[in-house]
Amino acid sequence: MPVFDENGNQIATEEEFPKMKDPEEGLPTPVKRQFPVIPAVLGIIALVLAVVAVVFFLKANTLEQEVEILKKAKTQLATAEAKLQDTMKENQKVKAELGQVKNELDSARAKNQALEDQLAKKKAPPAPKKSPAQADKKPVPKKPVPKKP
Repeated sequence: MPVFDENGNQIATEEEFPKMKDPEEGLPTPVKRQFPVIPAVLGIIALVLAVVAVVFFLKANTLEQEVEILKKAKTQLATAEAKLQDTMKENQKVKAELGQVKNELDSARAKNQALEDQLAKKKAPPAPKKSPAQADKKPVPKKPVPKKP
């Protein structure tokens, strides 16, 4: 039996395998398109810029939160400072009042001492004149008062 190839030609049986046509041989070769370098580079640059933008956005957001916290702390500090100033003013007033009370107390003590001195002068009997013989005598020691149990 004769063997035919794809083109219909008879093939000698002496050959072991018939030659077959490559299916791509007859077709026109397609134009190979080169890899688009410019759009790829632009895409990479856009991706890098997007990542940088996201990082900056996150940092800005964090900084805004910190600014809010600092503003709150500033207002708290201002109120504490105002309270401290009010307390210092009140402290100064109390010190002034205390000084006045102290002066009044000192003057009252001085008056009291003067009055006690006058009262002591009025109540004290005139001291008897001592004779020279009595001056040489030693005073008799007093007996100690017994303690109550």
